[in-house]
Amino acid sequence: MGLCFVTGVSGTGKSALLGELRARGCLARGVDEDGYADWVSRPTGVAEVIPRGDPGFDIHAWYRAHDWVLNARRVSVLSRAAARCGRPVFLCGSALGEAEVWHLFDRVVALVADVPTIERRLAARAGDYGKAPEELAMIIGWHDSFEESYRRFGAVIVDATRPLREVADEALAAVGQ
Repeated sequence: MGLCFVTGVSGTGKSALLGELRARGCLARGVDEDGYADWVSRPTGVAEVIPRGDPGFDIHAWYRAHDWVLNARRVSVLSRAAARCGRPVFLCGSALGEAEVWHLFDRVVALVADVPTIERRLAARAGDYGKAPEELAMIIGWHDSFEESYRRFGAVIVDATRPLREVADEALAAVGQ
C-alpha cells in the first residue's frame, strides 16, 4: 500500500484524524499543514502566498478570490516516496485539483458527517475558514454531493461522527492495517 488520501468537506475531522494517525506512529501528512496545496488566484491562475501581518487584511475576501489547489508535483513526489517505504502513507486534507492527482492514490478514504455536526465543528474550530456565512453555505453545498461522488469513485466512506479512535481504526483497516 502506498499513498492513501483522506478527504472530506470542512468540519469532518481530517486534521483531527491526521493528529491521531501521527500519534499512532503512522506516516501521515496534511494537505494544509505540510504544504501539499497552494492558494491560486482565480483571476490570474497564479499561486500566491497569503499576506499575513497586515492589520487590514480580510481573510474572507482572500478566500473569495483564491482557490486552495493540490500541488500535483508535490503530491507526486509523496506518492513515489510512499511506494518505496513499504507501509501506507496518509495525505489528509481537501483541495481542488483532485482529478489531476487521483491516479497517485492507492486508496481514498472519504470522511462524512451530517450537517449539524459540520456546523458545530466549524463554529468551534480555531481557524477562520467556514465561519463567514458565504463560506459555510459553500461547505454545506459541497456536503450535498460529496458522499455520492466519492462512492462513485470507489472511496471507502467513513462515518466521522463517531469517536476519533474508531474513525482512525476504520481508516487503518481501509489500508490493511
